[in-house]
This record gives sequence, C-alpha cells and structure tokens, in this order.
Amino acid sequence: MSTSMPVSHSPSAARSATINAAKILLVDDDPLIRRVLRMTLMSTGYVVVEAITGEEALEKVQAEGAVHMVLLDLRMPGIGGLETCRRIRKIADIPILVISILRDQEYKVQALDAGADDYLAKPFGIQELLSRMHALRTGTAVLESIPIV
Repeated sequence: MSTSMPVSHSPSAARSATINAAKILLVDDDPLIRRVLRMTLMSTGYVVVEAITGEEALEKVQAEGAVHMVLLDLRMPGIGGLETCRRIRKIADIPILVISILRDQEYKVQALDAGADDYLAKPFGIQELLSRMHALRTGTAVLESIPIV
C-alpha cells in the first residue's frame, strides 16, 4: 500500500523549499526585467538577490558569499557588464549567464572571453532561461553554437 502524501502548498512548505534553493544574483538596471525575472525565478524555487550596477553586483558577490549563479546584463550604468563579468570571475567560481539585448556575435564572443559561461539574447523564453540555468548549475551547459566563418 502506497503512503505517498499529496504535495503541500502551505507557506511553511514554500519556505522550506526556498531555504534549500540556489541563490541567484540578478544584475540588470531595468526594473521591469528585474521584477519579471525575480517573480519567475522565485516561483520556481530560486532565491533572488538583485543588483542594478556592476559595482553593486561585485559587492553582493563578495558579501553574500553563497551566490550560486549570476544573471548579468551587459548594458548597465557604472563599470558595465563585461568588466563586471571579468571581476566576478577573478573572485568567484560561479556560473555567469549573460542576458542581453545585444544579439551580435561580437558581443557574445566578448562576453564569453570575459568569463561568461553562457549568453542568452533578449527577448528570450522563460523555459530556455530555466533550462540554461539548470544546465549551468549541473555542469551540462550547452552553448548556442557560433558558426565558424
């Protein structure tokens, strides 16, 4: 006889799931993007920490200590996404997924050369974002192929 219990949707169950979730640093200066991504990521069990500038992101990576992944926009005030990526890479060995409106191959290559693990051009589908995040967290990242010319 099976004794499986129905899944609980109680606040304590949600808190319990959140406690064990990965902490994601979301770095984007656009409040609408941050809000949509925060809500989406939190609804799937992630803990979300936000930063608006590269400088703030660096402070959070150092202060938070347990950040498991960074979602990083390239176009931000302050030091900008590429330099932020380089600096994060020097201080932390965590996956960095660039999310940017810049779609040209040149930007993708620059981001990857700066230390990004993957690149996702805006606009993107939430399922693709979540799949790429999962792949980066489990070490099975599949980069979008860049054609060799």
